Amino acid sequence: MAVVVTVVIALVLAFCGCVGLGVLGSLVDDSTTSGQPYDPEFDEPGGGLAGEPTDAAPPVPATTPSGGPGRFTVLYEVSGTATVDVQFYDANADFLQLDGVRSPFRLAFTANDRERVQIIASPTGSGKASCRITINGKVVSQDSGQWAATCFGW
Repeated sequence: MAVVVTVVIALVLAFCGCVGLGVLGSLVDDSTTSGQPYDPEFDEPGGGLAGEPTDAAPPVPATTPSGGPGRFTVLYEVSGTATVDVQFYDANADFLQLDGVRSPFRLAFTANDRERVQIIASPTGSGKASCRITINGKVVSQDSGQWAATCFGW
């Protein structure tokens, strides 16, 4: 019963919020401007505005720990239909995300912390993704799924 009451309250609050935003939006006059004339000098050739941040280069995973050579060797393997989004810890235990990676994806590195050996693969469209982690030549984790595959190194 408590779940039903909670759901009803959430729906009522969502409805009231939408109605409130609609009323607020109708009160704002769309004909007003900032008073700033258009100045083509501020437009970039690519269509963006000058000073806008550009897309950063994808992160480069560390393959050896910054504190030394690493105690064990790790191999991440990901496959899927076409491209996948991949999230993982690298050799420095930094969590990285690479979007739209071509399948198959492989990354070998040395590490010191097995708790920071993890990879998540998600297909960018429909299809499946799979992952596998090998430590010192032995497969320690593998998974596949429709929405995502998650592998752990511990």
